[in-house]
Amino acid sequence: MSPKLMLENIIKVVIVLLLFSSNLVRAQKKESALWEITGGGLKSKSYLFGTFHTVSIKLIDSFPELKEVIGKCNFGIFEKSAHPIGVVADADIKTPPLDSIFTKKEYLLVDSFFTKSPFGGIRQHNNEASLSGMLEVVLMLNNEQTKNQSFFFDDYIQSYMMDSLSKKTFGLDEPTEMAESAKKADYKSMARLIVYLIESKVDIDTLGGDKIFDEPLYIKSMQADMKLSEEVKIKEIKDGTVERNQIWVPKIISKIKEGSCFIAVGLGHLQYRSGLIALLRKYGYTLHPISLNKR
Repeated sequence: MSPKLMLENIIKVVIVLLLFSSNLVRAQKKESALWEITGGGLKSKSYLFGTFHTVSIKLIDSFPELKEVIGKCNFGIFEKSAHPIGVVADADIKTPPLDSIFTKKEYLLVDSFFTKSPFGGIRQHNNEASLSGMLEVVLMLNNEQTKNQSFFFDDYIQSYMMDSLSKKTFGLDEPTEMAESAKKADYKSMARLIVYLIESKVDIDTLGGDKIFDEPLYIKSMQADMKLSEEVKIKEIKDGTVERNQIWVPKIISKIKEGSCFIAVGLGHLQYRSGLIALLRKYGYTLHPISLNKR
């Protein structure tokens, strides 16, 4: 296998991890990314929404029903927030300094790329930057539709709830859990991928000649293949979602008992028999998809 092809295969794996996409060249059962949660003794409806982190933030305005649902809810739940759910302990999330991972030439390249973006240069974040976050940003900025964004899609929804609707938001990931995840990260591989993506401006929708993500389906209809009767077969998705889903479910249940929640997490966390839809159903809740019509 050539070095280029090998690197492209690695990129596919990492993008699966980061975006938790809904399509891997297979027949699809199209279902909405928005699900209503009822039953189980709940006094009010809550909603579970699967996001695609790096799509255009304009999608929130393209689907009026989505904004209406968000407006009806008392508060929001996201993967990360300034207000984590549960008993929160301080944790030192250690990431290596960027200048210890990139060569001097690579550092200048990456800093120049980010300086020209809405996010600004990396020098001031040298000792605290998230490599996985930087990788997602590069993927987003390489896309013509999202190159001027300063928010990921789900972060924008959270900002909309907080700033425009004055609603409080909560986070499912706790500092201690994030610190443990940081210890397992392969920073060298992430750094190589960041440099490669900046230099090549790879279009992830056609990477390696194969259509590996059905991002257009999501953008057009807010639909995806949920694969709810299937087990996770892709190791990278399994490693990145199953344990977190099991940790998240009790937290989600504790909040939906308090009032109407809008829960927005990566689409991959909803999919499969180990996903949040299937897990919440096991706890006695009723979940069904809500069709969204694009304006």
